[in-house]
Amino acid sequence: MKLPALAFALALALAGMSPARAQQAAEVDPKAIRALSQIGEKLRGLREYTVSADVKTRAPLASGQYKDFAGTAKYQVRAPDHLHASMRGIGFDRDIVFDGRTITVFSPAQKQYARIQAPGTLSTLVSTVEQRTGFRMVLAQLFTWDDQARMLEGAERASYSGEALVGGRRCAHYSYKKAGIAWEVFADAQHLPCKLAFVDTRDAGLPGYTAELSWVERATLPDSTFVFTPPAGASEVGWDAFRGR
Repeated sequence: MKLPALAFALALALAGMSPARAQQAAEVDPKAIRALSQIGEKLRGLREYTVSADVKTRAPLASGQYKDFAGTAKYQVRAPDHLHASMRGIGFDRDIVFDGRTITVFSPAQKQYARIQAPGTLSTLVSTVEQRTGFRMVLAQLFTWDDQARMLEGAERASYSGEALVGGRRCAHYSYKKAGIAWEVFADAQHLPCKLAFVDTRDAGLPGYTAELSWVERATLPDSTFVFTPPAGASEVGWDAFRGR
């Protein structure tokens, strides 16, 4: 959502608020709202780039217990419709390759891959993978950032907490909360995210993740980056084979 529309919606809400609700709205800092718009504009302006992340996650297991994982994620991107993603050590290993027409998901551990014809963009890639396999790509919000602004409608908190050092970089720190979901965004002076964090406070196990990001804004990626070539011994399976894994 664009900032003016969001600001207008907040103004309308404030006009009819009780004192208690007005106090809650006071925790919505316009600077924190504006930051999401600035980050979104920056991300939409990137054309060919890479982003790498050190990721820590907490996720529920089938047993009902929770487990902490630490791993990495790397995205090589040619906007608006090419991506090569590699995720390692965060509860699963996955490669995802998208050439604007075909999505391929590969499991190095099982040496299995699935393909589907799904012409579209990076945003539709995220939704298609999630709908077909139940798997949400780590840092998927980088490709659907406008949804972050829409999530602020009715937020309990949107605040600016000053600056913090993230990997030696000085980054602005923003925090948000809505309906028990809390997330934090650290952004550098160019409005690129330095760190993202998310936690579901509704769940006693507090599942979520933190990720520290590093960027190459102007990468030169060969066309072969976005072509999946099955490794020796790999077999093709249906998409259902990846559901819930």
